[in-house]
Amino acid sequence: MNRKILAFAVAASLVAPMAAQADVKLSGAIQAEVNSAQVNEGWEDDADRITITKDGEGASFNGGPNNLAFDIDEKLGNGLSAFARYQVGFNTYSNSGLSNGKEAYVGLKGSAFHIKFGKMTGVYKGSKGLIDPFAGTSLQARGTGGGMSGSTYKCGAASRPVDTNRDSETYNPNGGYTDKAGAVFTETSCSEGIKGYLGKSSHGQFTHSSYVSDAIELGFGNKKQGFSATIQGVIDDSSDIDGAGLVELRYAAPNFTVFASGAFTDLSVDAVKNTALGDEAEDSFVNWKIGGQFKMAGVKLGLQYEEAEMGALEGDGVKTITDINGLKRAAQWGGAYVTGSAEYRWNNVSLAAWVSGYMSDKEDWWYTDEDALSWSIGAKYHFSKRTMLFAGYRQTDSDNDYRDENVFSAGVRHKF
Repeated sequence: MNRKILAFAVAASLVAPMAAQADVKLSGAIQAEVNSAQVNEGWEDDADRITITKDGEGASFNGGPNNLAFDIDEKLGNGLSAFARYQVGFNTYSNSGLSNGKEAYVGLKGSAFHIKFGKMTGVYKGSKGLIDPFAGTSLQARGTGGGMSGSTYKCGAASRPVDTNRDSETYNPNGGYTDKAGAVFTETSCSEGIKGYLGKSSHGQFTHSSYVSDAIELGFGNKKQGFSATIQGVIDDSSDIDGAGLVELRYAAPNFTVFASGAFTDLSVDAVKNTALGDEAEDSFVNWKIGGQFKMAGVKLGLQYEEAEMGALEGDGVKTITDINGLKRAAQWGGAYVTGSAEYRWNNVSLAAWVSGYMSDKEDWWYTDEDALSWSIGAKYHFSKRTMLFAGYRQTDSDNDYRDENVFSAGVRHKF
């Protein structure tokens, strides 16, 4: 018996140093919401208010925080470590979606650099939490109207074409608008042209939504220095987004953080040659932004300016319209966002708000204005560092009434 105890003690003494060097950690978050929403579905502003509890990863509007993550970290010696992550998301209302992969990557890091490969959060998306106090909830700015670039917004019925002959806003139920000369203005669906191709290649990777797939990341800098630079790129010749890239420069001090980010993708025009756009199709798209956060005495202030050709309020890229003479025309989509936010915390209570103005690049000769103003205000109660209750209101008002929506939201989030 004593020999067995001695052998176990020797084995434990050998394994202990190895266990101390290699860590596997489980972490994650789970959130549930109740929303009362009025979301316009046509050109009229009389949409019915509905109650929504179904969510996408914890939030009914855009993506939420729900995830399970396994993080592996092993010290290799000489200041070098190996690390990896596997993460999945899930819905709260139906306990489904565990196959919906989020991050999955492996890498090496030293004191002032790292390299990793796989599917990861894009650096363009990574700074959103510095500006948006309601990130990950249905009160968030990204992808929900005129706040920040995100997922395609209301694909399929984008906006009314503008025609100098139109004497009224008479909608033709067969599609488009009829002017006084009897011509009908129509638009193609989102599944056609470069917009459909962007959808296939997950344009959200280059906005504040989704994750960058099949990417290599190089990062430089450390916390003590404050300055960091990160580059992400896709170099697979067989990928739809071969040659796409993202970059971020950031400086973090105790009381403030500033950043500049950009995202670029160069798509194959051959993929859209068969559409009505032909040679007019755009094949490259760029998003960029600058911003920062300032903290002092319980107050956080955020400000961001963004130019978006992907994930803008009314969609992405190029869309085909038919003019009064029946000719196909190409129009570039995109626009600029200016977003400001404030949050004040007193003990366990936070009061927060953000406001954003969207300025569309659409040509008014073809379309009605798409400019929008959106804002959100609410409160958070922090039971602890891990559990939070939130409630608030969000609204988007666009020159195109089809974009308008307002949402009352309340929910609870727990991190572990």
